[in-house]
Formats: sequence, C-alpha cells, structure tokens
Amino acid sequence: MAELRRGQSRRVAGRGFGNMRYKRVLITRYGGPEVITTIEEDIPDPKAGEVRVKVLAAGVSLPDVLAREGAHPETPHVPYTPGWDLVGTVDQLGEGVTALECGQSVAAMPIHGCYAQYLCLPWRKLVPAPAGLDAAEAVAVVLNYVTAYQMLHRSAKAHAGQRMLIHGASGGVGSAMLQLAKLAGVEMYGTCSAQGAAVVRELGAIPIDYRSADFVEEIRRLTGDGVDAVFDGIGGDNLWRSRDALRKGGRVVIYGFQSKMRGGRMASHTEGRHPLRESAELSWYILRNWFKPGRKKMVPYSIQC
Repeated sequence: MAELRRGQSRRVAGRGFGNMRYKRVLITRYGGPEVITTIEEDIPDPKAGEVRVKVLAAGVSLPDVLAREGAHPETPHVPYTPGWDLVGTVDQLGEGVTALECGQSVAAMPIHGCYAQYLCLPWRKLVPAPAGLDAAEAVAVVLNYVTAYQMLHRSAKAHAGQRMLIHGASGGVGSAMLQLAKLAGVEMYGTCSAQGAAVVRELGAIPIDYRSADFVEEIRRLTGDGVDAVFDGIGGDNLWRSRDALRKGGRVVIYGFQSKMRGGRMASHTEGRHPLRESAELSWYILRNWFKPGRKKMVPYSIQC
C-alpha cells in the first residue's frame, strides 16, 4: 500500500502546473546591486533525470557578490540567476527519478540559479536533508562547510598535530573550518576582531586580534617556527604576510580577495570586469612565490576542482 501511495504521488507530481507562474532573480549585466532584477515566467517542468525543487532558502555569500561583479572564477555568463546553494523540498519528479520523493527535504549547491521560487536540477545534485530543520539555518551549512572541508583536507592535507591559521576565523567559512579542524586534531589560530574573539576561543582556536596585533609576530611568538598552513581569503599583498607566518615547507591556501572589496563592492567598479583578470593576478603572486626561499607553497582553491 505504501508503494502504491508513493507511485501515485509521483504521477500526480508529474502532471505539470499548466500556466502557473513563478519568480526568479536575473542578472543581465555585471555590476552592483542596481543590476539585480526579478522576472516572472512559466513554472518549469523537470526533464528526464531532473527534479523540480521548491526553494525555501538560498544562501547569500561573498561569491554571489563577486559573481555579480563578474570577478569570480566561477562567474556565469549573463544573463543568469545567482545563488550558490539552497535548501528546499522536492516538488516534482522527472521521468526515471526514483531515489527521491515529493515533499522530501533536500539541499543542493548548483553554484548559480538558487534565487528563484523553483529550480530544476539533476537528481544526483541533490542531497537529502533531515526533516524539520529550519531552512534558513540549514542553508548556512552548505557552501561554508563544503568550502572549509575541501580546503582543510584537499588543499592543506590536514592531519593531527599540525598547526594552521585561518583569517576571518569568526565568519562563516572560518567558524566551519575551526570546527572541522578540531575534529581532525589540528591546532588552530584565527585572526578576528576583538568582538569575534570569544567565538573563536569557544570553537577551540587561539584568537589573534588583527587590529591590535601583528599576526605574523603573534604566530611566531606562539609557535616558534610558524604554522603548517594559512587559509587566506583576503588576497593581495596580505598573501606575503600569510607566507611569513608559515614554517618551512608550509602552504598558503588562497580562497578569496576581500582586500579588493569596499562597501560590499569591488574597489574598481569596472563594468564587464572579467574573472580572467583576477586569475591572472593570482597567477602572478604564485609565480613570484616560486622564487622565494623556504619551499613554501601558494595553493589556489576552487570549489569545483
């Protein structure tokens, strides 16, 4: 009987919505908040192997801002709908999808498209989410923790006994990194404001107030010879400072360039800015690092590689 009800649910869910409409955000040109518009169109039906998701919450993050500016390495071509990650419910199943059920809670990270009331995705891109979670709280986990986990274990090759420094340790990625590093047995240090120090300390790291202390001097004082890895989302010349905090053979994991942000925007508001410009600049830092002593690496992080 339960199988019959599930089969009926799938057939009913696959009937389509006729002329029902939905709204989504659209970016038609790169720029600031003024380029954000909304459109209304017919609700999409999932293709074979796809699932239509009713979006309950979508994350808002720095990569969304950088993509809108046309500066992120994963920037889509315009026009596009922003939104890296979502939490929602399965609304309709495409032909051949049997692994999910209508009404089931799911999460996904398609990198763009989440700022919409509905979104069709291949079913393999969806991860079941525990029922009963607050969608707005749950979506905060997706991008931040995937980023933190990949950087920690894939980029930095973390193992117990290592020492690592995370810039912006009280933020979304930073706090995720501290929790995951603690599980891995890594000794963590984190730059933060005085207000964020309590959070950083509570998560098991040693806070360093970047406004009142030189983090390189503090790392040397606390560790003697430096840390095994620094996670730098600031970029620019701060990369050289992060490098100075490393012990011999350490690595800087580069995952952003907040130093170029001013008031929530890129410091140079060049319309039509191309992500290759940022990639070229980053490559120049990495090239120059090869000629510096200490066998220290600069490792660029990309969530898709």
